[in-house]
Amino acid sequence: MVDLDDYIDGGDEAGDVAADFAALKDCLKALADAVASTNLAVINAAQGDPPAATQRVQASVAALKRFHEAYKVLEQADEAEADDEA
Repeated sequence: MVDLDDYIDGGDEAGDVAADFAALKDCLKALADAVASTNLAVINAAQGDPPAATQRVQASVAALKRFHEAYKVLEQADEAEADDEA
């Protein structure tokens, strides 16, 4: 497994870069959870199990909310960089 610390230098922005990596990791994990839950919802619906499909859809929506929250961190970082460049 790749250690992200190898890509983070010890400069002034090290904390920001680490926060960006953590937010990116959270985004990817939430997105993967959403895709997996959606796939399981489709399988449960095809098997004729509406309660299980409903539960999986709710899990997918929760994962997408987590994705949105983690993505806000990345958007704030982009806005801060744009402000610094201006």
